[in-house]
Amino acid sequence: MNPSQKQPVVRASTDFPPDCGSSSSVPDEAFKKSITGDVVVENPSVGHAVADSEHVGVSLREGQEFRNSHQDDHVPTPGEKVHEVLRVFKEVFRQLDRDKQARRGGDLYEATARIDLKTQVFLEKEGKNVNTPNRIGQVPKIQIGDEFQYKAELRLVGLHFRTMSGIDYVEIGGVKLATSIVSSDRYDFNDKFAADGMVYTGEGGNMISKGKKAEDQRMIKGNLALANSMRHKTEVRVIRGGERWDGKGKHYVYDGLYLVDKYWLEKGASGKSVYKFKLCRIPGQAPVI
Repeated sequence: MNPSQKQPVVRASTDFPPDCGSSSSVPDEAFKKSITGDVVVENPSVGHAVADSEHVGVSLREGQEFRNSHQDDHVPTPGEKVHEVLRVFKEVFRQLDRDKQARRGGDLYEATARIDLKTQVFLEKEGKNVNTPNRIGQVPKIQIGDEFQYKAELRLVGLHFRTMSGIDYVEIGGVKLATSIVSSDRYDFNDKFAADGMVYTGEGGNMISKGKKAEDQRMIKGNLALANSMRHKTEVRVIRGGERWDGKGKHYVYDGLYLVDKYWLEKGASGKSVYKFKLCRIPGQAPVI
């Protein structure tokens, strides 16, 4: 996390809606008390997350070698657990990368395809993932400005569990509430950031599906969760997503806690209706440098 060389993740927008937070008040304390503590995420299964990729298994020999090399009587702190899972992620990823390149004659693109998901599945089977279950609000030992290369890492540290979706959420008492969002400047999304907030484009509508016709987005799943978060004034974690500064893959930066201020429908570049959500950054948090 936090490489010494950083580049902007997304461009600031000059047409960001003014008066961020003008219609929002502090979070509803009565409602927040009812959701205090960890809540069980409506997690998609691991099989769903890798449904379109190849088999994600790790051999028994590799698993045993991993367990033998990581036996320790020391009881790690929460912070140590976060650093450890990220360190081991890179270690296992590199090993799988080397093995796959060797099997495929050194083709780098083919060799790295979905290794991140293979690594995620293996570490979850080993119980190395931390900060579970999913929760609303701050994640222990995750700091503003922490950087990640893969969504699988976001899941392993408890920042964002739905690796195949931009909006993560939990369901409490039959109400879907957003826990985190990952921004994007691709496809028909074009998320926009300003000094005190952002405009986020909702999910759905086949905007990223190849061979499928674009459709109007609907107020379901993640979009509904964000709308409910506005009504109940619950915090949403925001992760800025973009291209890495070296051009090698993705780049994700944790940007802190936001409140959903309002939302509306508008026509996207595809000509179909998309939901736009205006989120305001909660004051007093450290800036992303």
